Amino acid sequence: MTIVLLNSNRLELENKYENLIGVNQLLNRQLVSFQANKRLPIYNWFSFKEGFSSGLVKIFIKESNIKAGKILDPFAGACTTLLSAKESGFDSVGIEIMPIGEFILNSKLLLEQYDVNTLANNINDLKKINFEKYPIDSERSFKHVRITEKAFPNLTERKLNGFLNYLSGLENAKLKQILNFACFSILEKISYTRKDGQYLRWDYRAEKGKTKFDKGKIFEFEEALLSQLSNILNDLRTMSIFSTKSKNNPKIKLCSGSCLEILPKMDAGSFGLVITSPPYCNRYDYTRTYALELVYLGLGEADIRNLRQSLLSATVENKDKIEYLKKVYKDTSRDSCFMKAEITFNKNKALQEVLKILETHKEQKKLNNPGIVRMVKNYFYEHAFVIMELARILKKGGKIYYVNDNVRYAGEVVPVDLILSEFAQEFGLRVNKIYALKTGKGNSSQQMSEHGRQEVRKCVYVWEK
Repeated sequence: MTIVLLNSNRLELENKYENLIGVNQLLNRQLVSFQANKRLPIYNWFSFKEGFSSGLVKIFIKESNIKAGKILDPFAGACTTLLSAKESGFDSVGIEIMPIGEFILNSKLLLEQYDVNTLANNINDLKKINFEKYPIDSERSFKHVRITEKAFPNLTERKLNGFLNYLSGLENAKLKQILNFACFSILEKISYTRKDGQYLRWDYRAEKGKTKFDKGKIFEFEEALLSQLSNILNDLRTMSIFSTKSKNNPKIKLCSGSCLEILPKMDAGSFGLVITSPPYCNRYDYTRTYALELVYLGLGEADIRNLRQSLLSATVENKDKIEYLKKVYKDTSRDSCFMKAEITFNKNKALQEVLKILETHKEQKKLNNPGIVRMVKNYFYEHAFVIMELARILKKGGKIYYVNDNVRYAGEVVPVDLILSEFAQEFGLRVNKIYALKTGKGNSSQQMSEHGRQEVRKCVYVWEK
């Protein structure tokens, strides 16, 4: 009887939004993930698996009917929104806390200006160097953290360090960044690892404990590096990089840091369109899955731990950011806005229902990790501030396209789409549509064996001011 009563708030929310939830025939799993980018020159230079595709961004730009103004992506990732906006003739602004986003963007924009014939000559020069024998200095070599130790075959690591030492001696800063980017982009290919959501998955050939996982081919260093450079060169020869439909050269600005801190400092009514996908409430830890890339860019153990805590809460290790957010709003003299976000979070009945049930499951040891309750709570708490600020900085008539997945823990479906849409309405946005993909997200084998099969929605929410 208690469970039926507790579930009633989510059922009420489902009924409220029933007529707004519908399938958009233009959308599919490939478009709302990185998969469609795999076939796109330039966008496929680095595999950012958690991102969405350029094709999706262009669909939303067209559907929004935006004529002028800037486009914002507060969770910019590999900057697909920004680059697609440039192609479509719009200025754009992104916010990204992971340093890999800035490195990818700067490298691609640099390649836009680099002479193709010069790059071809640079690649030919590179082929003459024996990186296995190249002198190395440990200060200029790959500095592992605990979770990346033994990620490369010994010979591969020797060549990688030879390459890094070679780069340190280059005087041409532009060439140095381009070669750096090419190497950065192949780290997974030449390693024993594969990105797998919550962690790095290790191949059985690695000296890293017992595992039966076979990632398939592990590329030789020179093979992977020269192949990547060849792909880049061919793309530059056959097309105009980010060719724009506008006579003006659209501007891209990327702000490095947390959107929780940067959004409150932006001017009201600054953007006509927001296209983004936040971290999902699914326990994925980007600081682990992208550990090789973060270490390559110079982050150490403490840097990675601090970055993990600074990300929007989506892992069981995240601590709450209440005091941090209080300071952000006190420093901007907006204490009343802090209170408004907190009130919105606390009064959402469906959310509080979810948290209460998950807390009960935690006490009964039905959750596979007790930190899940804290993670879900922090995820929505921080989102109240994100959505409040997006509503404030959006122009009247502007739209937000928000790509996200619902989740399920211990058999309990968390309707992320409906709870966040309720937040949006509280902050003055209208929920136009919740686009659901034809096929939702399946469950883990553990979830299905214990709680039965139940698809959860993969969605795009469309909010308008």
